Amino acid sequence: MYYPFCCVNIYFNYTAVIMTYFVKSILLCCFIIPLFFSCSVPQPAYYFKSIKNDTTITNAFKSQELIIKKGDVLSVHISSLNPAEDDIFNKNIVSASAGSPQGFTVDEQGAIHLHRLGKLQAEGLTRAELKKQLEQKLQPYLKDPVVTVGFSNHFITVIGEVGKPQLLNMPAERISLIDVLAQSGNVTPVAQLNSLMVIREKEPTVKEFKHINLEDHSLFTSAWYYLQPNDVVVVNPDEKKAAMEYKKVRYQQVTAIVFQSITTALIIYQTFFRN
Repeated sequence: MYYPFCCVNIYFNYTAVIMTYFVKSILLCCFIIPLFFSCSVPQPAYYFKSIKNDTTITNAFKSQELIIKKGDVLSVHISSLNPAEDDIFNKNIVSASAGSPQGFTVDEQGAIHLHRLGKLQAEGLTRAELKKQLEQKLQPYLKDPVVTVGFSNHFITVIGEVGKPQLLNMPAERISLIDVLAQSGNVTPVAQLNSLMVIREKEPTVKEFKHINLEDHSLFTSAWYYLQPNDVVVVNPDEKKAAMEYKKVRYQQVTAIVFQSITTALIIYQTFFRN
């Protein structure tokens, strides 16, 4: 009449042994799994790796002033010792259409239209030349006028492995590739620094693709150091780094599942099988 109790006892002991092996197997997996994710370590990538010692670069590339052309949208801000008059000039800024950049559009005749000054030729001038011309023409209306001229329709597109992909406004002639990356939240850990790509529109139907090595200091003497309006900066991922990052995430997910399984198994064991 003691057989049923013996059978139950044997069953519990057998189950306890199975649970022990199960837990040990899972713990063993926790130590084995990381080995599959640490076979190779990618080489570190960082800016201007080619500069080993302190140095000076004397022949850095200089950007050129941009020429205003038809279709450009100019931001013109006027200030003087007549604040009330300033407001009248600055309130006349319009946009060509909803969603388009705000400012004064250079028309088909190459001119812009300003309050009191009327039609002014802008095509063919630089920002500095137009600024000087406006300040001279505003002298009869304003006391000590100061004019700021910028481009409202010039943008740099930044996409790919950066902290903040964006459409970045370029109001002046020059903005460096380094500045653009900094304003875009820098590159991500898996970015491919030695083969960043810039797409530049040479003509309406022609685009130029340039690969740039940000690990090499030759960028400072390159015509591509300063970007041009409507350039597209593409930061591609390093495939090896991306694969390692993916494996790392997968390992974290698998580890979480393993420990959750262990916790569940221990709870079941403590609740139902332990004397």
